[in-house]
Amino acid sequence: MSERQNLESQWIFTEEELLRTPSVLDGITPEVEREQRGKGCNFILQMGIQLKLPQLTLATASVFLHRFYMQNSLKKHHYYETAATALFVATKVEENMRKFGELVAACVRAAQKNHSLEVHRDDKEFWKWKDCILTKEDYLLESICFDLSIEAPYNLLLQYTNKLGVQTRQLIRTAWTFINDSTLTMLCLLYPSKTIAAAALYCAAKHCGTEFPDQDGKPWWEVIGVLIKDIKRACNYMAMVYEKNPLRGEDGVRYVATPENGAETTRTRARAVNGSSPPAESVSRSGTQSRSGSEGGKRTRDQTRTDEEISEEAVKKKLKLHEETVGNGVEVPENDSSIRGREKAPPPPPPPEKPENGELEEGEVDD
Repeated sequence: MSERQNLESQWIFTEEELLRTPSVLDGITPEVEREQRGKGCNFILQMGIQLKLPQLTLATASVFLHRFYMQNSLKKHHYYETAATALFVATKVEENMRKFGELVAACVRAAQKNHSLEVHRDDKEFWKWKDCILTKEDYLLESICFDLSIEAPYNLLLQYTNKLGVQTRQLIRTAWTFINDSTLTMLCLLYPSKTIAAAALYCAAKHCGTEFPDQDGKPWWEVIGVLIKDIKRACNYMAMVYEKNPLRGEDGVRYVATPENGAETTRTRARAVNGSSPPAESVSRSGTQSRSGSEGGKRTRDQTRTDEEISEEAVKKKLKLHEETVGNGVEVPENDSSIRGREKAPPPPPPPEKPENGELEEGEVDD
């Protein structure tokens, strides 16, 4: 086990230990604590949007916040103040610094829930947040034991997809979304980053219908070195948190609970010999060919009409349009050659020829 994993293991707790946090011992229920931690992480997100910070920095700040409240109570430290301080520290750790005045102004706007609010340096709220962050920074560093080395699940996710040889855009984006949602929960206190990344990959594979091939007879979770039982427990924890979230709406549960034993174990595993179902690519190709074949048959049936039938139908449409135009009182030129089937007007008679002897005929006047 590497030194980074040893440092991370001291911040991994059991579910029973999360029911005895300082906040719970102060009289806050676990549900309320979970909700207030989520609000603090959402405060980090709102500040990050204003400051255009990368997701890696926001995830690091969320981990600092969760670790802080394993040593302190929510009754004594408001989650907005802790979130602002955690983000300030995270920008230094991840080397994504912003001007301190801009960060303080983002705190004021996020606290007022108004991203278009004009904040001046002589405002009372500006100085309040500035003093709060500078005062709380040392206390936060002391509470997290100055442990600033964090291995984000995002980097591990990309390593796993590269190792397994499956790097589709939809799969990675779905797994990335899972990790984003996990930063709002206490999942980082229950499982290490490698398990969170593997759980994100597992949920994404189930959602996208992707199967990972075995390597040397080993399933994909053994290839990346994570227990399948831990992966499923992490997925079930996310399903539980989302189901109990009052803001989830009425669109159903996003994360479906997964049995820890049974057929679901091999749901994302493509064995070396598997002739029960064709690969997704072949299925999509056959579906495309069948659709193109049906469309081609339709075009063939349309082409069975003769040119005479098409020409006759066009003549009827133009005659009908002409009749409607005349009926509306619109004068149509006599020499309109676009109307087919209409008889042409007879040409005017030629002028009579003069007799060769120069005599005038009856009724003719000499010039």
